[in-house]
Amino acid sequence: MAARQGKVTGFRVAVILGAALLLVTTLAGCGLFGGDRPRTVVDSAGREVTLERSPERIVSMAPSNTEILFALGLGDRVVGVTNFCNYPPEAADIEKVGDSWAPDYEKIVALEPDLVLAVGTAESQIVKDLESYGLKVFVVEAETVDEVADNVELVGRITGAVKEAEALAGDIRSRIDAVRQRVAETAVGERPSVFWVLDSMLWTVGPGSFVHDLITVAGGENVAASSGQAYCQFSMESLLAADPDVIIMPIIDPAAADALAANEGWESLTAVKEGRVHMIDPDIVSRPGPRIAEAIERVAAILYPEAGEDSGD
Repeated sequence: MAARQGKVTGFRVAVILGAALLLVTTLAGCGLFGGDRPRTVVDSAGREVTLERSPERIVSMAPSNTEILFALGLGDRVVGVTNFCNYPPEAADIEKVGDSWAPDYEKIVALEPDLVLAVGTAESQIVKDLESYGLKVFVVEAETVDEVADNVELVGRITGAVKEAEALAGDIRSRIDAVRQRVAETAVGERPSVFWVLDSMLWTVGPGSFVHDLITVAGGENVAASSGQAYCQFSMESLLAADPDVIIMPIIDPAAADALAANEGWESLTAVKEGRVHMIDPDIVSRPGPRIAEAIERVAAILYPEAGEDSGD
């Protein structure tokens, strides 16, 4: 009797396992199971974008998006990038399709992408134009430092690289939080004042710009914070009045430093007299991509040299 019950039980288990295997196989064949199932993801512009399967041919319309794709291990799927996509080095060998201001639509269409990563908003002309060609467009745009990790996860979901994106986003958040914790020990009113100089004409960044948020997260007080503008121009008189503790130049060109030094009164600035004028790689600090944690660490090291970290100059 017991032997017979054992046979029956074994038969039932076999039937159940067989049915489960058939269900899995059926779902996989329909594209509804695993990494190739249809997915709908809301992009940075609040648009719902649906893909039937993981994209195999991707065009990136911004250097930051190109860096995200490569960081997620999707570089072999990227078939088109902008003229400014220079990192990682492998991006140099990929077909160039103009940029977000002057895209080569004919070339983009000829590449037959099943996904285009764009920047902008739902109302941006480039987004509308790309969609008019019947292309799948996914907007990835960050206005703040914290949105970068969120966007990494968005790209992961729309491409199917979910686990890789979660790991990368987690690392970014962890490193940025570590900087926040260190600079939190310094009261807001006592943090070093910063002038972020973009050129010899004293253009700088203010509230509403991505870099302004970066300065704040890194523990600095932007002297242009009261301007109320994302970008504004200082006069030499206003810069002398602000007299920043630190001047950061996202420029890798000694000639730019010489041009700034030619401004009357430049040598009397506290930052200049104390040797706290620093050049930094503009690509790292201006791109809302996977290197944002490195950017914040470098800026924080410049602002707080007593921490003993390499400023990356």
